[in-house]
Amino acid sequence: MAIKPFQELTLADDFMFGEVMRRPENAKPFLEALLGKKIGSITTIDKQKELTDGAALHGVRLDVCLEDENQTQYDVEMQTGASHDLEKRIRYYQSSIDRRTLKSAESYRELRQSFVIFICTDDYYRRGLAVYRRKSVIEGAEDIVYDDGSHAYILNASFTKGNSSTEVLDFLRYIDAGYRGKPLNVQSEYVAQIERAVEDAKTDEEMEGTYMTMAMKLQDVRWEGRQEGEESKLLANLKTMMKNLNISSDKAMDILEVPANDRPKYRQMLDES
Repeated sequence: MAIKPFQELTLADDFMFGEVMRRPENAKPFLEALLGKKIGSITTIDKQKELTDGAALHGVRLDVCLEDENQTQYDVEMQTGASHDLEKRIRYYQSSIDRRTLKSAESYRELRQSFVIFICTDDYYRRGLAVYRRKSVIEGAEDIVYDDGSHAYILNASFTKGNSSTEVLDFLRYIDAGYRGKPLNVQSEYVAQIERAVEDAKTDEEMEGTYMTMAMKLQDVRWEGRQEGEESKLLANLKTMMKNLNISSDKAMDILEVPANDRPKYRQMLDES
């Protein structure tokens, strides 16, 4: 597969998404529009933050990880194409965030609020909604909200039902247009800001060099995986991709198109290796 030229990247591409959305001025308006709340300031922001509990345990690498002035944690992920096991990935991401932010001397009541947000190019639940928001209640007493401070959102760029704010819907339309090569008729101030950020990134020669290096490593791993599909070689390719490209096992399996029913087996093998 040919390497996608750097100048053709859109916000739906993982590399460009990380570069653009790791900037507080781009991430903050999106979070405020989606969550319907004001954020005073973004105090910490990391692209491709790694959360690992030990060499023998399954690690996770977050696309864009943020913290605000109240120590609320936000993880924003870009997911292109078919998605698998998002509910369990969200569960694991949130538990990883909790273990890394709760200090040993703190009580459970001091667990930080956390938001895990997946922006998907395709409709994960196939109901047409722009935003799917998890809500936990007590069965038999649904008026009682089970509030543990964790929040999960799965967004759909190919939505047909706009159940969110204008800013969020315009942002999703922008992602969808770039991903599918469609014309964009949205002229909102925020989308224009994001488009400028994408175009500015494309003038950065150092960033282009980083992208090309990563893309060539990825191409080599994918080629080896196609040529030799036996279990041990695929496992080795997954490890190499996770290490060299700083991506999670789930994203590596997405790229190498590992069938959904085989993924638990490879996750276990990666955990044990």
